[in-house]
Amino acid sequence: MKRQNTILLFCFFSLLPIPFVIGIFTDGAGLGALWDAISFVIVYVAAILLFLTTFNNTTKCSKNFSIYKLMWLQEMFILSGILGTFLGFIFIFEGMALDAAPGVDPSAALISNFAIAILTILYGVIGATTIYLVQKYYELKNDTMENIEIEKPKEGFLFSSALYFFIFIIIDVFAAYIGSRNTGGAAILFNIEKNIYMITFIIILILFYNGNSFVNLIKNVFFYYPDSEKNIIYNLKFIRNMKKIIAMFIIISLLCAPVVMLLALCCIPPEMNNIGWNNTPFIGVKNGGVIFVWSLFIIIILSVIEGREVSKLYFETGKISAGDRYYSLKYILSSAFLLFFTVSIGIMLTLVAL
Repeated sequence: MKRQNTILLFCFFSLLPIPFVIGIFTDGAGLGALWDAISFVIVYVAAILLFLTTFNNTTKCSKNFSIYKLMWLQEMFILSGILGTFLGFIFIFEGMALDAAPGVDPSAALISNFAIAILTILYGVIGATTIYLVQKYYELKNDTMENIEIEKPKEGFLFSSALYFFIFIIIDVFAAYIGSRNTGGAAILFNIEKNIYMITFIIILILFYNGNSFVNLIKNVFFYYPDSEKNIIYNLKFIRNMKKIIAMFIIISLLCAPVVMLLALCCIPPEMNNIGWNNTPFIGVKNGGVIFVWSLFIIIILSVIEGREVSKLYFETGKISAGDRYYSLKYILSSAFLLFFTVSIGIMLTLVAL
């Protein structure tokens, strides 16, 4: 597969969902509402940067490995979309505790912010669908690819991977800063009390690992060193199980959010802001969103390491271990819909209570 052909197919297949979108945005609803530059950067630019971080040294590879890379990129689009949506929710609920700016319609601002937050997950699904179409285009073609000589990356530090990852971090931090300017800033994401659960993740990761070197496993993001097939397969099994365990903890935290919401609705509301909003019922959702965001970031890092390990296995043995291609749909997207449901119920109950 030539990279130029894949890029052209991606651009072409990105246009195919447009008729379906136009069918929804008719009768006065403007298509311009679907565009948001920050959401595009958080999803598309971030997913592509993570892809380049993981696979920039695998240009010469077989068709099967190219298919795996496309499957990996689909998952990154889904994860990036959900990450952006939850960042938006966190900043929205944080901003509800603030007084409204003069001359601004608070209800219209709240509704528009919710719409923008949901855009990122829409972008993620569209991006994943586009890559899926590219994948199926190559799979269903009966072309016979000539034997390609596998070209291993140079051992040691991979500067390009570190550069792409650094740009990814800078872009996400900048997007979070821009998105939180009117909500008191992004300090809530770095609150030590709210992030105490990170200690649990670190303990689990270290305690459960039984491979050759946990440090070398983490260094896979920026380094390439040959390894035995046995240890690579173990590392892949470990990473995939850790991703599932982290997803289970996400579900536990989100299941607590409705309890906090109902308790808040039963209590006497505290002093409200100057427009009469009470954000107390959404504190659990906001804190659960913070947990979701950082857990998702850890899952993204583990997915990058997983992609590096699959690449290493391919370089060393010619084998490909694809794993669960529906992980993000089963373990992450389902949790996101749980939060959507909680937010929807909370808004309705709040309106009834007020």
